[in-house]
Amino acid sequence: MTATVAGMLDRLHAQAFAISNLATRPSEDRWRAHAVVWPRMALVTMRALNNVPADAATDPELVLVDSILQPIARNEWIPKYSNAPAANVPPDKRLVDMTRVLGGIADLLSIGLRDVVSDSTAILGLRSNLLAPVMVAANWSLATAPDVARNMTPRRHLQLVSGIGTAFAFVPVGLRPGQYDDIAAVPHSENSLDAAMHNWLDATKGALATRKGLSGVTLQTIAADLSVLCGAAAATTNAAISFGRLAEDRGRPAVEAISEANAKWRQASRWPQTMYLGGVRDTGLADASIHLRQTVIDTLRDGKSWADPSVIATRMKGQDLAAVARRAMHIAAEAAQLEQSAVANLFFGKDQVMMASRSMEGATYMNKSVFTARRRGTWIPMPRYEPTGIEVYRAATNANNATTAARLLSVATARPAVAPSMPSRPTAVEFTHGRIAALGSATPSPRSQRLTQEPPFGMGTGGPSPSPSSPSDPR
Repeated sequence: MTATVAGMLDRLHAQAFAISNLATRPSEDRWRAHAVVWPRMALVTMRALNNVPADAATDPELVLVDSILQPIARNEWIPKYSNAPAANVPPDKRLVDMTRVLGGIADLLSIGLRDVVSDSTAILGLRSNLLAPVMVAANWSLATAPDVARNMTPRRHLQLVSGIGTAFAFVPVGLRPGQYDDIAAVPHSENSLDAAMHNWLDATKGALATRKGLSGVTLQTIAADLSVLCGAAAATTNAAISFGRLAEDRGRPAVEAISEANAKWRQASRWPQTMYLGGVRDTGLADASIHLRQTVIDTLRDGKSWADPSVIATRMKGQDLAAVARRAMHIAAEAAQLEQSAVANLFFGKDQVMMASRSMEGATYMNKSVFTARRRGTWIPMPRYEPTGIEVYRAATNANNATTAARLLSVATARPAVAPSMPSRPTAVEFTHGRIAALGSATPSPRSQRLTQEPPFGMGTGGPSPSPSSPSDPR
């Protein structure tokens, strides 16, 4: 089963919400069961946060979070007593499960997104989704720790974790989605569009890196498959728009750009019959290409046209259609760069393309051997700047540029519809209850006061249990 960052975050937040509703009271055994898990949880949380490249050279937020989690990760947060016996307590299973999910998210984020620039909105949303459940776990552990002198230091460390997590938990859920949610680990044996695309990308890299000689059939096959990938991305994006999972004003420009890339790759796959490139046909790429096209037909096609969006959604079994389209464009953009580089090296590097002697244009390269070949109708090496080769190179370059532009528009659909406003220095203040406060930060009403005591803000602190009639969000 394909594991995505978004799916792992859903699981993490569900686990955090489950422990928030547990009745908890101080207990030395339960506190030890929590304490043995926290170094590992802090370590994987830091690893997940550090696996996302920052959009600036210095990141004060990340430095602050690291300074809070580092002592716990190094197991320096609990004082060592020489006369205290070593505790042999099994770790708390719920915290262990959360730690495993955080580790899985960190592993997925280490894959990264090729040639995608991080932005502050995506980083803030991801950090909020990671630190809000950690805040819940910290509150739960604080509720289990007996209020005795030896627990004073570890309680202060967990209070810092809870405080920084609470700050990020205030980020609205609608502002948290981003392009990193689409990162996925795909089993190659899975019968899905994601698996077919990843297998094809691996075969493409192997075919373009072969030492046996690149063939013209290989380059034309890759160009044609890129057209298929772009068509699949356009179809799934259009289905997401039809179901309301993607706004029309954001998704339609992406569909148009992807369709343009689809048309350009179809053009780039049509080489003239007067060109010939020797080499060995790559059977691995041929098999992956056949499997990719058959998967697209089974999943997205209905005869000679694209299937209805409802049919596509049924065939894809509840997958996030927009996320699948974005992953398809990531793969297409990576393969497009490799294809364009191979074509450029073909016509301007050491590789030699053959052409029909009778199709040579101009008299610049006409010599005795060329005239002899034209008379016999044989093949000759193509001159470096022959117009026919330039047209093939130009078609691949245009298609690559169109794919890169379409990928950028597709990635933009993962961002929140409304960008969060950055905090600024208050320019106006008000005098409330004898205190200076920023304008608009009035005392909350009784209803909002009750909400700040309920999950996720009062988790494990002995606050009132959540109202069963209030709607809840797993994140």
